[in-house]
Amino acid sequence: MTPAFTIVSAEAAARTPSPARATVRAIAGKGRGIVAAGPIAAGDLILTDPTVELSAADCRALGPTPIEDYHFAHPEDAELGLLVLGLASLANHADAPNAATEYCRADGLGWLVMLRALRAIAAGEEITRRYACEPWFPVT
Repeated sequence: MTPAFTIVSAEAAARTPSPARATVRAIAGKGRGIVAAGPIAAGDLILTDPTVELSAADCRALGPTPIEDYHFAHPEDAELGLLVLGLASLANHADAPNAATEYCRADGLGWLVMLRALRAIAAGEEITRRYACEPWFPVT
């Protein structure tokens, strides 16, 4: 089983990929998702996104809103959450994902969320991650 996430160093997070390695597409049966803009090698950093840290009260308030489906579990405190401000928030769940979720707290930036390729990903292939929670939808 692939772990839900890894916490990495600020130095690792500073190696932001360029140019963009992922793009948004409609994914049949899933809605929106992200796909590889070009070939991605195993171990490559796909993207790095900033976040807004959510308090426990913030997370509870998300319950009746569509945003609840897009926020991430906090890597250090199950009561808190992270609102990801980038494409990682659109990565769909897979039981056997092709990308790992990594977290880093960087001085002056707060928490960053990164996706890293677990295996080679072909251009146009959907980039998936394992959610930290149980999926609330049928996994396809």
